[in-house]
Amino acid sequence: MNEDLLTKFLKLMSSKITDSDLELINLGKTLGLDLVSFADLRASQEDDFADEVRKKALEKMEKENDNLLDNLDSFYAGSIDFMVSDELGGKRFFLLETNGGSHRGLSIITEKQQSLLYDGYYEAIIQAKRRKKRNSNKTFVLIGVPANDGLIHEKVIMIEYLRKKLKNNGYTVKIFNTDNYDKSFEAEIVFLIADYGQLAISLSFSNNWIKYHGEEVSVLIGDGITRRFKNEKFSKLIKKNFRKIKSILVNPIFKITDDKSLTYLASFLSKEVLKKYKLRYLLFTKAYTENDLNNKLNYFIKEYKKSFIIKPSGGSGGAGVIPVSKDEDPLSIKKIIEESKKEFFAKFMKNRDPFPYTIQEMADFSLINWREGKHTFDLRIYLAQRAGIVIPIGGLARIARGEYSGSLNKQEFVVNLSGYNGQIEVDRGIGFSENNSKLLNLSKEDFVNMFCIGCVLFTSMVKNYKKIIKFSDWDKMID
Repeated sequence: MNEDLLTKFLKLMSSKITDSDLELINLGKTLGLDLVSFADLRASQEDDFADEVRKKALEKMEKENDNLLDNLDSFYAGSIDFMVSDELGGKRFFLLETNGGSHRGLSIITEKQQSLLYDGYYEAIIQAKRRKKRNSNKTFVLIGVPANDGLIHEKVIMIEYLRKKLKNNGYTVKIFNTDNYDKSFEAEIVFLIADYGQLAISLSFSNNWIKYHGEEVSVLIGDGITRRFKNEKFSKLIKKNFRKIKSILVNPIFKITDDKSLTYLASFLSKEVLKKYKLRYLLFTKAYTENDLNNKLNYFIKEYKKSFIIKPSGGSGGAGVIPVSKDEDPLSIKKIIEESKKEFFAKFMKNRDPFPYTIQEMADFSLINWREGKHTFDLRIYLAQRAGIVIPIGGLARIARGEYSGSLNKQEFVVNLSGYNGQIEVDRGIGFSENNSKLLNLSKEDFVNMFCIGCVLFTSMVKNYKKIIKFSDWDKMID
């Protein structure tokens, strides 16, 4: 992480922060970031609109307990991305991916929505506090961030919310980084902020605890940490029984949210419930090697006469996500796979493996009029746990940079706001509001259905966790 930025972060967190200090533009100036466009996007959000949609979604799911969690320690906060298709019976929605506890973009939802979402993290901290041994008064919360994090301001907002709520409930709180961490400090809740690289050499696992330089970690926030944590016993427990891990992970289901094919499998296993919320199912499978990916693409294009999209493992911000037309020949398919890998490694070097790849059917998607042209878009929905149920929070729409011409050029369908050269193009995002729903050609009921699908899907991941993790029949296309 950039040392100057981290120093500014800690200096800010050690001072008395006022509401005006946390106003996005002022906060950006303090950290040396230009957050004017973030403030503009947040201003396009409408709490009344999101509140009404959330209320209707919760009422709709309550009838059958569709969003009720069996266990309180499986999910705390996450997000889900959709695209929309126009069909005779109205709008239907298909999944792109899910994101776990490291989801980004939270500074563009309203303060009210942030509070609802950060309460999911608060839930994890309070659970850890209740679990602590009587001879230890400290709850140690470890927060991981990417090196040189361009969204570091979101951690300021999150931590200040948690600090304020914890203090209002009578807890003492202290915040450290790796340079100034004092193991003997006696605050009841201690936060340590570190980047993934620093944590990779500082974490261990023994007695079923994740430990930072030998100290037990009570709560770990950041899927990037657990994804990179190379410990054989930890990896086995994640797959077999993550509840034996004494450190609380936000979220322990990261193996599913990291793997798009497993996300689609979770929806497949709950298809009867999701039917009523207008989820559209697409063909999908997984490929473990380059040869496997090549063979499956050639076979399935011939078999189904459809176009597909290949997606690398994990959240890649669009890096390596490339369409494969049903008209491609075997030589072209090989070149596309090479291009996908090259793009992925250009972003992640050799630090991450793009395999296993997910192969997903390419669906017909809705287009909207934006900036005098037709563009593709997706919608991200944020969710959190509240008292044992998954609740929808709010979200945003993200519009593709390039005008859609049908050529399947990457800029025509990759909508990630940070999908190009690491630059965050917030101007391509729009908030959820009455007016913006008209721009997106979506009704309030469409938003209700998407809110419901997100809740049901995360509930399905928890309910069917072992079945999903153990699934191995990837030789065929899941139809």
